[in-house]
Amino acid sequence: MIAGAILLGTALSERPAPAQALSGLDLYRTNCDGCHDLYDPEDPKRTRAQWDTILTRMVKERGATLNAQEFKAVLNYLDSFNREPRQIQWVETPAKSRKAVFPAASVGKLPAEWVDLTVGGDEEIPWAVEVDPKTQSGYVAPLKTAGENQYPVLIDNTGIVKDGGATARLQIVSGKGALGAGVVFGFRSPQSYYGVRISPTDVLLYEVQNGQRALLAPRASMPLPTKQWHTVSVQLAGKEVKVSVDNKPLPGLTRTLASYRGGRMGIHTQADTVALFDQWEVVAK
Repeated sequence: MIAGAILLGTALSERPAPAQALSGLDLYRTNCDGCHDLYDPEDPKRTRAQWDTILTRMVKERGATLNAQEFKAVLNYLDSFNREPRQIQWVETPAKSRKAVFPAASVGKLPAEWVDLTVGGDEEIPWAVEVDPKTQSGYVAPLKTAGENQYPVLIDNTGIVKDGGATARLQIVSGKGALGAGVVFGFRSPQSYYGVRISPTDVLLYEVQNGQRALLAPRASMPLPTKQWHTVSVQLAGKEVKVSVDNKPLPGLTRTLASYRGGRMGIHTQADTVALFDQWEVVAK
């Protein structure tokens, strides 16, 4: 992904959309598949340094046309298969209001307070900070795309929110299947949470309970062009949820959630959707 945005933690203001963004997987396929069969990143396993050497040789000796940002995106994708198994320590105390920052210095990494998961599949889809090469400012996105009916999720593991809300600014860039990305709330586990998903044509409110996904209201029709920034906001009071997109309340998605008991907040993409997130704010009451 070679596009970018501004650092999280600033005001939720309009910024120019990046011209193009591709995942490391997309770049790997586009730039490497024309000359030879693609290497299987898991057979054999290679270290990050070994992948760096191979990619450098492809650029210098074989004519691969990767600029510095694309090179890093492909390297991050290939290196993601080296991730060690982890034990997640969920924070159970009440969350505090905060604005998150994804600094450029963290490129290729994920700040410790975030947890990335993949709902609907066994493969882990890692997220990391990427940087706009023009502005040198950061955004966060999955390092590779997921399969059909899989949802890469990134959870803000700073505590539990019951009353309050969250706002994310995001941009859907591309995807071959159904496009979607948005905000997760009330997250207790990959089998129990709620979410708001935007697509280029509509917004929907859904729940996942016992691993089963279901809509909580009719889809709200709303044109949301790709390659443009949009804000998604969720406000929670008691068991009532209100949804706004681009500062426009969506009354049709105001609902009372009988089973809601609070949880963690986060963001998500859908299947092979390439989406960027550059701003994140949680308000806890």
